[in-house]
Amino acid sequence: MTSLICGIHHVGVNVPDLEAGRKFYEDVFGFEVIGVDKWDEGNADVNAYVGMDESSADSYMLRGANTYLEIWTYRTPASNGHASERRASDHGYTHLAFQVTDFETVLARFLAAGGSVIKPLTKARPGGARLHYCRDPFGNIIELLEMPAGSRTGLGGLPGIAAEGAFAPPTRKYYVLENGEFAGLRDKSDLPGAS
Repeated sequence: MTSLICGIHHVGVNVPDLEAGRKFYEDVFGFEVIGVDKWDEGNADVNAYVGMDESSADSYMLRGANTYLEIWTYRTPASNGHASERRASDHGYTHLAFQVTDFETVLARFLAAGGSVIKPLTKARPGGARLHYCRDPFGNIIELLEMPAGSRTGLGGLPGIAAEGAFAPPTRKYYVLENGEFAGLRDKSDLPGAS
């Protein structure tokens, strides 16, 4: 049977501070902004596809080495809880894993940028891999994973996202969606805090 699934396009993460979220994922994991989305209350089409009434939100679509990460801050409705209250054993999506090439360097960046480890680091290396569950500054569980050299699931096995086409704007540009409609391309120097 032919698969109709191309792969995982993105993971969505809700954060309480959108700019802090963008900075964290840019600084620690090297993600870059390729899109901005925002809508206000009263947009029936957007409310229908996100499954909420009277929602309003702001987001960034970030491009990484082989996937996208969409970070959100919902203005309405108010959040019912905080990510740090979730445990990896709770039902539903539990964590986001980043495969890295230098565990110690990425962990140091992660901690310096406001992340934390959930439990103290151990010497455990399942199958030769180095991994640990952590929390980003917003309480979301992040797994840092370094695969052993020569592993068939190493970075060479990931196809990347270079061929995304229309959804991958040119370098130094990002797309803008406003109230569910395409609003054009903008220069990355327009982003808050851009240099």
